[in-house]
Amino acid sequence: MNKRQLTRRDFLRLTTIGAAGLAAACVAPTSAPEQAAPAGAAAPAAAPEAVTMMGFPRSETVFAQQLTGRNATPSNFNYWAGWRQQDRGMQQIMNEPLWVDDFERGEIINALATSMPEISDDFKTMTIKIRDGVLWSDGTELTAEDLAFTVEFIKATPAASYNASVARQVESAVATDKTTVVITLKEPNPRFHYENFCDLWGSLWVMPKHIFGQFMSDDGTVDTEAFFAFEYNPPLSSGPYKLHSFDPAGNWTAWEKREDWTKTPTGMIFGEPKPKYVVFVDYGDFTARVIAMTRHEVDMVDLDLPAIRAAIKADESARGYFANQEFPYIQSNRHPGVGGVIFNTLKPPFDNPDVRWALQLAIDPVSYQTTAYDGAAALNPLPIVVNGPQMKEPYIEPLVKWLEEEFTLDLGNGETLKVWDPTAPTRLVEEARARGFEFPDDPELIKTSFGWGAFKYDPDAAAKLLKKAGFTQDGDGKWLLPDGTPWTFTIYTDTLPGRWAYQNAQAAFVEWKRFGIDVRFEVGDAGQLRIAMGQYDVAGAQTHGSNYLENPDLFRTFTAFHSEYLERDLSKRQFGHASRWSDARVDEILDTIQGTNPNDTATLQPIGLELLQIFIKNLPTISATTSLDPYAVSSYYWTGWPSAENHFIVPYHHYPNFKYLLTFLEPTGK
Repeated sequence: MNKRQLTRRDFLRLTTIGAAGLAAACVAPTSAPEQAAPAGAAAPAAAPEAVTMMGFPRSETVFAQQLTGRNATPSNFNYWAGWRQQDRGMQQIMNEPLWVDDFERGEIINALATSMPEISDDFKTMTIKIRDGVLWSDGTELTAEDLAFTVEFIKATPAASYNASVARQVESAVATDKTTVVITLKEPNPRFHYENFCDLWGSLWVMPKHIFGQFMSDDGTVDTEAFFAFEYNPPLSSGPYKLHSFDPAGNWTAWEKREDWTKTPTGMIFGEPKPKYVVFVDYGDFTARVIAMTRHEVDMVDLDLPAIRAAIKADESARGYFANQEFPYIQSNRHPGVGGVIFNTLKPPFDNPDVRWALQLAIDPVSYQTTAYDGAAALNPLPIVVNGPQMKEPYIEPLVKWLEEEFTLDLGNGETLKVWDPTAPTRLVEEARARGFEFPDDPELIKTSFGWGAFKYDPDAAAKLLKKAGFTQDGDGKWLLPDGTPWTFTIYTDTLPGRWAYQNAQAAFVEWKRFGIDVRFEVGDAGQLRIAMGQYDVAGAQTHGSNYLENPDLFRTFTAFHSEYLERDLSKRQFGHASRWSDARVDEILDTIQGTNPNDTATLQPIGLELLQIFIKNLPTISATTSLDPYAVSSYYWTGWPSAENHFIVPYHHYPNFKYLLTFLEPTGK
């Protein structure tokens, strides 16, 4: 028997969410508003079930939260022309990349490609084989010509997605037969395919040549004005679902299973996805999301920890990642990214590493993590994921040893400081227990769940570093810049409470306010674009992305810091790392890594360790926690969701692996 449905008043009694967490109120429609049916798309099927939602039969439809919120360009699906909020279903169920990085399975899945590429001994030629018999959703065969065309088109189109990487590296791409493409590089790079075509959360997708060929002339020039104006609506699908309809206001996008799903890589590898329809909806704030879950209007939704607890308490069909609803409820140590804040290092005073380190030492890691993730995230102060299994021996263990025994900060006046605090994970668990949560007293489990340690909280040392940099304090303890003016800056984030950018920005804001800095907290819709344009001081962010699963290779995590991607003009867009930090020795190491076989650990490990030490010394970002994606699922209409007991696939509904996950679901018959 289900518990009674939750009202907003009930929800606020059950949670401790404050006003900041309830900022984006926009409740999703419970019935379909007037739909924008793209030309050529099938009309919605008549609902055969008594229970419908937004016009879709509930027992045949999976509803999931649209991670990045309301879509700003709902009619535009031209992903290659720029950011299009691809988590509306484009990357999850519409597109098939060449490869998919599945950190839960511990493997890279050959998707559109049949295998990893054959790479020449000089690392300059890459032969890629794609699956035979794959069809676009209009019935046109997807062949090697599409892939070769995509590479050449992107190479010839400045400002297109992936142009910076492809134009810099590719000499040519040629289809030698129906299923084979040979890519020739200008310089050796045995990781080119990982860098551009391996989808963890976005990659260069194959374009249908018979659609986009209209913008490219025989001599290889592209009509960029026409291309960037093209909305690609309706889009063609290479994956198991095609566009059904969307809300003109951007609140939801609906997809329908293709009748010819067997002609897609997902169908060939995993079989048939069970839901007939999948709808991605912006349900609004956490209150609205929990209410939608208790009313069985959503099957998988992003929440923060208090909201997850509220949903579990109100509805027996709701659960987090762990069985028996145990703390920490969520997958706290497996996400492949690192969350924290990034500095705009081209803007004073954030161009000074002493200032950046002062801000690090002004953060209490336990307090920070409790603010950000209610104590549930793993502490991750290093610029790589601390619990990545392939990283432990070559990098984590020697790096922690170096921090404990060798590395010191120069505080000025002959004073130094060792910065590593190995007790932080235990203190984090103690804080959680003090708030009524339970967790075993097992040192290894604590390390696995909550990290190896953190940088010290030492506000006195932070003050000494600022004074070393010329800062002073007024009579009220407020910090003044070297020129005597008040130190004021803004920490910027997007409008998505619960996500890593927002949560880390909020936590840093709390810590720095306590330290006496006049820091402002700003939320904006521009999100990643504003950060890429350099229009920020400090921002909540995923500070470092994933490496690859096959080996302890650091190239993917750090290649964006190469100075070749650096744009020093803050009025222009940055296509490298948003911190705009660069270093000549880092460039040298990245160049060496690029020309070295990824499996040559004897060569890569020493320079990789040096690379990590350079980043810690300079601290262009503050890495703080694993990049959590807190969510809850409902088993009311669908069962078979991934969990701690059965973690068979990446569990997130906004990842490209979601199309695979859908093949494991089973309807409950309700």
